[in-house]
Amino acid sequence: MNHMTICNLRTEYEELAKAFSRSCGNGSSINTLEWFVNYGFKSNRLRFGYERAMEIANLLIAEQENVRRNQAKGSGST
Repeated sequence: MNHMTICNLRTEYEELAKAFSRSCGNGSSINTLEWFVNYGFKSNRLRFGYERAMEIANLLIAEQENVRRNQAKGSGST
């Protein structure tokens, strides 16, 4: 996933999350996204955009894990 796609997804997530419970936190850091995936359903599952926000959060977390995995492979081979 390229940087522009990631930025666009983060922006879309942040726009959707504005309508969610404040317990979700602000922004789209990995910690915030992980919290949302694990606990966000409790007070947000019935809100407009929840499903799309969950989809985006999972995409961004998976991408971050792929980047970490690739970095670990690269640093292990030198």
